[in-house]
Amino acid sequence: MTVTIDADDPRTIRAIEIAAAADQWLLGRNAEGDDLYGVPSQTQAGRYYSVTQSSCDCADFRRHAESEPRPCKHILAVRLYRELVRAAARGTLVVQQPRTAHTAAARSIDGDRMLPARP
Repeated sequence: MTVTIDADDPRTIRAIEIAAAADQWLLGRNAEGDDLYGVPSQTQAGRYYSVTQSSCDCADFRRHAESEPRPCKHILAVRLYRELVRAAARGTLVVQQPRTAHTAAARSIDGDRMLPARP
């Protein structure tokens, strides 16, 4: 997946800020087996959004989901982070990993349970 960085798009700039704090994210799997990231809100302390590469439970994503589908800043941050991880795997970049949610101490994000990530 290609991630485009647009310096004129405020959503992209915020996504970069969010991706830079990926070591504060939670990582797990949703019921469908997709990677699920618990991404902290930039404005509400203690609030985490459930984010995959294609969905987010934030108000911005829900508001535009039907009329004008486009990724929110959280989805852009997850996509950017995943590309950075790929670059790190190639040995060209070092990236801090999100914390993995463990089954016994799985953190709840708005009622959804973070399932442990597969190794």
